[in-house]
Amino acid sequence: MNFPLYIAKRYLFSKSSNNTINIITFIAAIGVVVGTLALFIVLSGFSGLRSFSSSFLKTSDPDIKITSIKGKSYYFNNDIQKILKTQKGIVSFSKVIEERAFFEYNKKTHIAYIKGVDTNYVNVNTIDTTVYLGTWLDSKIPQGVVVGNGISNILSVGVFDFIEPLKIYVPKPG
Repeated sequence: MNFPLYIAKRYLFSKSSNNTINIITFIAAIGVVVGTLALFIVLSGFSGLRSFSSSFLKTSDPDIKITSIKGKSYYFNNDIQKILKTQKGIVSFSKVIEERAFFEYNKKTHIAYIKGVDTNYVNVNTIDTTVYLGTWLDSKIPQGVVVGNGISNILSVGVFDFIEPLKIYVPKPG
C-alpha cells in the first residue's frame, strides 16, 4: 500500500476523540470533488461552444479573402475577374465592400459595420440559412437590407417595415 494513502486513511477513519477534524477533512474532500466536477462540466461546455461558434463563423467568412494592401479598397477590373474564373480551386467568388456606417431609424441611432454584397454572395457564404426572421435579399426589392438581430433590437427595426426608411450614412472613401 502507498505510504501517503495509508497515513491519510488512518487519520480520516480514526476512532479518536478528534471528531471535529474528521468532519472538516470530510467537508474539504467533498468540496474538492464538487469543484473538480464543476470545472469538468464547465470546460466541457466551452469545448462544445467552440465547435458551435466555429461552425457559425464558417457560414459568414469565405475560405479566401482578397483585400487591399494600401487603403480601404482596390479597383476590381475584368482582368482580375478573368484570373479568378480560370483558377481550378475557385468554384465561386463574390464582390464585397465593408465600411463603418451611421444608422438612423425612427429617431434612434447606432454605429456599426455595413457590408455591400453582390448577388453571388449566397453561393460563396451560406449566410441566407442563418436568417430566421424575414428573407435574404430579394431582387424585387432593389434597396433592401438585411439587419442583424443586435442592430434590429437597438433601432427597433421591424421585418418588412416599409413605412419608415432605414437611413444609412457612410463616410466618403479616402
